Amino acid sequence: MKMLDRYIAKTVMAATMLVLLATTGLTFIITLLEELKDVGSGDYGIIQALFHVILEMPHSLYQFFPMIMLLGGVLGLGMLSTHQELIVMRTAGVSTHRITRAVFAAAFVVILIATGVGEWLSPLGNHFASVRKQSEQNGGQAVATLSGVWMHEGNNFLNIRRVVGLHHLEDVTRYQFNANHQLLAAYYIKSLDLVHGKWVLHDVVKTSFAHNQTETQTMAKASWDLALNPNLLNVGVIEPAEMSLATLHEYARHLTQSGLQASDFQFEFWKRVFQPLTTLVMILLALPFVMRSSRSVTTGWRILFGVALGFGFYILNAFLGQFSVVFQLSPFVAAIFPTVFFGVIGYGVIVRFKN
Repeated sequence: MKMLDRYIAKTVMAATMLVLLATTGLTFIITLLEELKDVGSGDYGIIQALFHVILEMPHSLYQFFPMIMLLGGVLGLGMLSTHQELIVMRTAGVSTHRITRAVFAAAFVVILIATGVGEWLSPLGNHFASVRKQSEQNGGQAVATLSGVWMHEGNNFLNIRRVVGLHHLEDVTRYQFNANHQLLAAYYIKSLDLVHGKWVLHDVVKTSFAHNQTETQTMAKASWDLALNPNLLNVGVIEPAEMSLATLHEYARHLTQSGLQASDFQFEFWKRVFQPLTTLVMILLALPFVMRSSRSVTTGWRILFGVALGFGFYILNAFLGQFSVVFQLSPFVAAIFPTVFFGVIGYGVIVRFKN
């Protein structure tokens, strides 16, 4: 029986790997074609575009992982069904429960590997790709480092610790020099907001340097005398997909405490928390092929079924994510609803087939 379990698991995993390879090739081509429109902007060339696409591949594949697992399960079980192997197993006394357990064992192993890649390698690669692309496009005017974003404006150097969108900055330090490269003043600004095309500073501490002495001045609110280009801040914008789960949770909590919009980050957090459960639900939807084995159903129809079901889930998930942001609904409910909805459908189909 252990050999039979391994055979079922091996078949499902092999089919999943086949779907993964096909999805990788298709995603690579589509993403590269999308990147070609940016080639020629600054120092961003075709080699940089290829490197960018490769770095983004783990994230792109992880986004579609539940669908990949669904197609792998459908294809693997479909092959067993087409070759009448499922009928032979059940005739020999192997229960549907036993077959189901072998399928879920294979899915569990694949989910562990995919989650490790998706939650560790994917955010790092996606963030590095984004920062590298923005730096090459702006010609080095803005550079993202571990200490924040560094920008050069005239005789001023700016360090921005946190960029929230393109209209809100936090923990900004400005170093003002004269033409002889002598430090004139240093500013610490708690936050900046872009209001009607002008930057407004909040909680400013200015330290002036002159004749071997310093002078400190504090201001609750002030205007910005630099022509800070918001487009250069793209290099410092961290998208939810570029964060680990721990960073997402902390960042969403920080935005909420600051009175800022955090729905995008909260929804991404809960969606990724439920990703393993979503993948198991996708496998559940493939199990009717165990309940009703038939050679009359072609591989093409099985793949079409899996693609339609997977895209249906993906579209519903994306729609509810945007819906929760626009109408201020619970990101938790928006993230878990598609999983519960499709899980109920899968369970209902299995119960019906058993009866």
